Amino acid sequence: MKISTIISSFLLVIWVFLTILVIWTDTLDYILYIKLSITMGIVAISSILIALALKEYGTDKKLKEHHYLD
Repeated sequence: MKISTIISSFLLVIWVFLTILVIWTDTLDYILYIKLSITMGIVAISSILIALALKEYGTDKKLKEHHYLD
């Protein structure tokens, strides 16, 4: 979960920088900005979902090892 938090935070910082860049300068095309925003959103959401799935798998495995689950 720690790695997905780092990845999501890093992507958020990059997205904020890109947004400020698009608002204040003409260096980045709006279509490219939208594509980059969607891509970063997909990567952030998928990393969070993967981390949650791995955490759930680890929890189930621990419960089975201690004979709490069949």
